[in-house]
Amino acid sequence: MFAVFVILPQFCLILLGYLLTRRPSFAKKDFWIVTEKLVFYVLFPPLIFLSVAKANLQIGQCSYFLLISISAMSVAVITAWLANFLIKESPWTKWSIFHCGFRFNTYIGFAICSTLFGDKGIAYLSLLIACWVPISNVIATVGLVHASRLSGSENNGKRKNFLVAVLSNPLILATLLGLVCNSFSIELPKLLVDVLKPLGQSSLALGLICIGAGLKINDLKRYLQIVGSLQRLMVVPTIALAFAIIFQLLPLESCVLLLFAALPTAQSCYVMTASMGGDSAAVADLTSAQVIFSLLTLPFWINVMLEFFPN
Repeated sequence: MFAVFVILPQFCLILLGYLLTRRPSFAKKDFWIVTEKLVFYVLFPPLIFLSVAKANLQIGQCSYFLLISISAMSVAVITAWLANFLIKESPWTKWSIFHCGFRFNTYIGFAICSTLFGDKGIAYLSLLIACWVPISNVIATVGLVHASRLSGSENNGKRKNFLVAVLSNPLILATLLGLVCNSFSIELPKLLVDVLKPLGQSSLALGLICIGAGLKINDLKRYLQIVGSLQRLMVVPTIALAFAIIFQLLPLESCVLLLFAALPTAQSCYVMTASMGGDSAAVADLTSAQVIFSLLTLPFWINVMLEFFPN
């Protein structure tokens, strides 16, 4: 029951976001697009920056943690590719949903990590995200380019240069800046901390509400959603659990890796797929299905991590 109560507040906020979109005053899509940008570019980076800057991190141990974590998620990419063989859809649809099998929902991850492990857990999660975002985006782009070719749509002129996109990602910038302050023991001015802290604290609630606003509950019983959700929410965390045990990560590191692996896929998968000529409708359905199904799977994995890796 403890695990259920850990995630219940987060999913209540997601439900609130979904219910708000049923109201005419909150139904406009443009409102939520602007709100998501506010969270992503203004509110969320301070949370990551402060967590990394003030955390008690051992760089050598973090390197080992990152190596094992990236290796585990790389195996997860292979399982996403293998899952394509079980889905009875067109190759265009299969390659469009491919990246849903290894990308992650940042806001849910940070909200749960903050509740369970505090600032140090957030610092480890931030480092893992900073490393996995560029890797996963490269792999996702390759899959979506292939999907667009299968559909005969190769109009990707609007796609930003990948290097520019990675270097301008506020999550990565906040993590790197936090690492610099942490490594050189830079004392942050109290005024700066007092301004950034409430910004970061507000980002999680608003981010979760935006997730709910983006849910598209259409046909959640399709075979595609079942296979895609099982692969992302059960197979991937099982791989992470095995890596954590075999390579003997520290308890906190193991918990962060397992939580990261158990997260549903990113809401941004839909935007990326639509902009590159993929099957965005299938991705929207699968993304929503994973968020809903994770209400059942996340408590299970939280119980597993607390059983195997007590802090």
